[in-house]
Amino acid sequence: MAAERLSGLTVAVVIPAYNAEEFIATTLRSVVDQTHSALEIIVVDDGSTDDTASICREFAAADPRITILSTENRGVAAARNAGIEASTADYIALLDADDLWHPTYVERMLSALHPLPDAWGAVYALHRLVDSEGYCTKSGSSLSARGFILIRHLVFRFVGNGSAFMVRRAVIDKIGGYDSSYANQGIGGCEDFDFQLRAAEHFKIEAVPLGLVGYRVHSAGMSADRSRMARSLLAVYEQFVARNAQLPVFVVSCARASAHLYAFSKFAAVKDWHSAATSLKHIYRHSPLLAASIITKLIFSKAIRAANKLLSKVRPVRRQKRKNLKKFEEIDPLIPLVGGWSRFRTRALFTRLSEIDRCSGESIATSRR
Repeated sequence: MAAERLSGLTVAVVIPAYNAEEFIATTLRSVVDQTHSALEIIVVDDGSTDDTASICREFAAADPRITILSTENRGVAAARNAGIEASTADYIALLDADDLWHPTYVERMLSALHPLPDAWGAVYALHRLVDSEGYCTKSGSSLSARGFILIRHLVFRFVGNGSAFMVRRAVIDKIGGYDSSYANQGIGGCEDFDFQLRAAEHFKIEAVPLGLVGYRVHSAGMSADRSRMARSLLAVYEQFVARNAQLPVFVVSCARASAHLYAFSKFAAVKDWHSAATSLKHIYRHSPLLAASIITKLIFSKAIRAANKLLSKVRPVRRQKRKNLKKFEEIDPLIPLVGGWSRFRTRALFTRLSEIDRCSGESIATSRR
């Protein structure tokens, strides 16, 4: 009976798409093939100049659940907001136009969130990294938490992308939609993390700790602009700290270290050493030992790359085919993800932040009575 009740619940799927002709068909196919069929699929064509719209129209002609909205190019946040505003379902799932869902994604997410009280506003899943051809190249982090997760999510960033989050409409009513000001400042890219944090400030969050999302990494993706992604994440953190003045000093220090660890890796990758040095200073303030380990790792990695480059000239190595890789849809989602812990994201830090989350959650619960 419970499964029958869930099957009658409609979920709005909002897909912002800008010049996504290479991947939009496989993304839409992963949606229309969901085991939960009561879907309101809204594709927002964000001013595409390629064949994105025509591909979507072909799908819409064959599936009445699909609606296409056409807007001028305003960025992913505004596109998501337009799709959310056009939807009517009580549950809203966001999906980027180049990512993939496992066929059971909506069913598992809805089954996790719907039975919970209204204080639980959202649910997230984990992900596997997928290349341009749909092969899984790497496991995403295996770490997750549930309940009041605000502080832990701030530091550990459990979700990792914008395609693994489903919310009740009550969340939109409470916090509004996605913040388009990042794109207006030229630092769009982490609006999904900003949205998740604002949701976690007011609601409990459930977790489905399975790799149900194929997060595609490719040269044309928004995340490929490393410098912009770094500046976007730093801006999200600073906005969060500014509107949460009551945060303990330790949490602020951890939050900034987490953001600058990410930023340092992105700045170093594009050889923006001035910005990388600025991030390293913030990391040093949090932990001199952590900063020293980063410098050591950077030196060794550069030496290894130089050695490999020299060896490749002497003895060219044939590029191996993807014989050991599987397509995303071929992988059983019950196969555990691996990794997530690091010199910074330790079990001890997780435990300490869990206690802060617990106390914060009790305070919020008390204030609501």
